Amino acid sequence: MIIKMGAITVVSAVGLSFFTFQSGPGFLPAGALNAEDRSAPATPAPVTRGIIPGRHLDCTLGRIANFDPNRVQEASEYVFEGRHKFGLFLPTTPVRTAPPPDPVDAPEPVDPQTRIVVDPDGLARDSEGRPFNRVVDLWPERVEMTKPINDVAVTLLIVDGIDQARSTATVFLTKANDAATFDLKNLYYGQCGVTVSAPGKTPPP
Repeated sequence: MIIKMGAITVVSAVGLSFFTFQSGPGFLPAGALNAEDRSAPATPAPVTRGIIPGRHLDCTLGRIANFDPNRVQEASEYVFEGRHKFGLFLPTTPVRTAPPPDPVDAPEPVDPQTRIVVDPDGLARDSEGRPFNRVVDLWPERVEMTKPINDVAVTLLIVDGIDQARSTATVFLTKANDAATFDLKNLYYGQCGVTVSAPGKTPPP
């Protein structure tokens, strides 16, 4: 089901910045990432000298199984189905000094190194083989990204909840027709470890 909701309602409902996982059979409980999921280094991902370093996000996502578009749910109400490995590479980029573009503006050029590097369960299968067409990298606040599925739909990713001291972040992934029209059967959210690329290091294939 694809449904249109106001952007504020979506952010509040999905709980991008204060999400907690619900426990249950087959679900992803709070703090359930095991040792193999905690691949983040001990050092943070600093933004220095006007440059944001390359970042590899190693994530475990769960599908929101009980989203109710008719009301604003508390984050603690959400129940997740499944555990899906997901990896994303964000290349080195200058710190943004200008305001981010409006969604209706023409997209800025996207570094072709920006890509999904791990997706064994095909969460973004519909946009496979297509490059990202819009990336607003406001690290360490958030990163907003779209990857075309067809002429009207995109895979939408929001990197949020970035904790540089712990080298972690969260990712929200869905299919969308615009900034407020989401596929309610494909709402994924989860926690990621963040690894910073060493200067001159070749990004993952």
